Amino acid sequence: MLRAIFAMALLCGLGGCLSRPAPPVLDPCATAKPIGHFNPQTDVFIGHFDTKPDVDDLHTIAAVGSLLKQKQFACVDAIGVAGAYGTQGGAFIPSPDLFDLAFGEAWLDGHADRAGTIEQQAQTLVETLTSGGHVWIMIAGQADIAADALMRAKELAPDLPYASNLHLVQHSDWNESVTTPGKLALVQAETDYRKIPDGNARGNGTPGYTTQSDTYWPHVLQDKTIGPMWLEAKRLADANNPTAAYVNPFVEAGGFDFSDTAEMAHVFGLETLDSVRDFFDFVLPQTDMVWPNGARAAIALTYDDALDSQLEAAVPHLDALGLKGTFYVSLGFDERDEKVRAWREVASAGHELGNHTLVHPCRASLPGREWVAPNRDLDQYSREQLLSELREANELLEEIDGKPKRTFAYTCGDTMVGGESFIADLQPLFLGARSVERNARFDPFFVPSFAVDQTLASEMAAYVDELIEARAIGSITFHGVGGDHLWVSETDHKALLSYLKARERQIWVAPLAEILEWMMEKGSYAPIAR
Repeated sequence: MLRAIFAMALLCGLGGCLSRPAPPVLDPCATAKPIGHFNPQTDVFIGHFDTKPDVDDLHTIAAVGSLLKQKQFACVDAIGVAGAYGTQGGAFIPSPDLFDLAFGEAWLDGHADRAGTIEQQAQTLVETLTSGGHVWIMIAGQADIAADALMRAKELAPDLPYASNLHLVQHSDWNESVTTPGKLALVQAETDYRKIPDGNARGNGTPGYTTQSDTYWPHVLQDKTIGPMWLEAKRLADANNPTAAYVNPFVEAGGFDFSDTAEMAHVFGLETLDSVRDFFDFVLPQTDMVWPNGARAAIALTYDDALDSQLEAAVPHLDALGLKGTFYVSLGFDERDEKVRAWREVASAGHELGNHTLVHPCRASLPGREWVAPNRDLDQYSREQLLSELREANELLEEIDGKPKRTFAYTCGDTMVGGESFIADLQPLFLGARSVERNARFDPFFVPSFAVDQTLASEMAAYVDELIEARAIGSITFHGVGGDHLWVSETDHKALLSYLKARERQIWVAPLAEILEWMMEKGSYAPIAR
């Protein structure tokens, strides 16, 4: 600053202060990059909330506000609309303070001033589309006001590209059922109306932002940026839920329901934020996990199918270095009594016996699955049949190792039964579940895993290094060791274990159940209601 003042004084002293044009002020948003489908340079985002009669909209307003306060959303032009309801009954819940916290002054009251709200939205549509932009509306309610705004905009400017540049995102069959039929038909026909899978369900490609767990509340409420929003949302939801036409079970249990936020996730390409945990990991400041003994990462060594080579090679290799693994035991093996004695000894040595079903069913409809017998085809199983077998397998495993808690590994990596996901059904039965997807985002019921087959120790060591660098949790899926199917050589297996032992100050090796229980005790993982 002083250098600039002295330079100006020198110029004035030499020949008088020259009049020069001020440099242009650069708008950082003029070059902002797209976020998912949304272009911050040209587009407008509008959130419609009915808050009539369910209180989930209150949590959703706070969730939307939480996203908008993130640095990457600084250039997003966003508007909130209260009272965007249709034909349903029930009492409207006013929430002006919550809208102030989430949207500042950029929100409209469609309950108190419906005509003004419709007119202002119509003006926004016309201005944005005239300049070549797009308008994205999340219908966390009903499409009545959006339809009215569209009709008014067409009166003002009938020739704009509404069908291609006005996008309405809806996820709820119920919301559609209480939208005025003619208005629903209008927006479906004359806009880019996007019906995404229901955000109140799980495993359908749309995030599921519901949980009965209250674990996240302390961390959320103490955050200076988003805490005030959530405090107001919680106050309103808790006060209104008992008398609402629909008593929200997640709010009643003290948890969260911001399921309508799935529509915003679609607009901004945030579908990988698949759960409540994922969402709060994204919007809250993160602190690095410190594992036992100060380690930077954690890994579970897992072994599928109860193979002879695991008893003959893998277990002795682990025991020689004092490392513990997780063995996912399918219980339909031959020589049952002898095998039970062998696996009981494995459990007594500190290894986890995980559930891998009774008879290892898989989906026969997938490529390369001709070997799947008809009576072991998950596509033909009922949900209750699978869950009954899982419960029976848990009982048998408890008879072997005496432990009431364990984890599960998806057989063949399959998560569908009878055409529907069964991930949500596992929570009452297990501490968590292991996937076979190396790059999966961490979820306690879909733990990432590097599935190996004739893999060199150097490749497995590189995966270990990746986990340490990312301060992450992962696993390796083994089958045969020195034999059987999908095998790695004994030499490579031993080399990997030695590599892990040498880095035990950097990465914690433990059974998956132990890792997840430790995370739960530290409050870094809570079971997620799905």
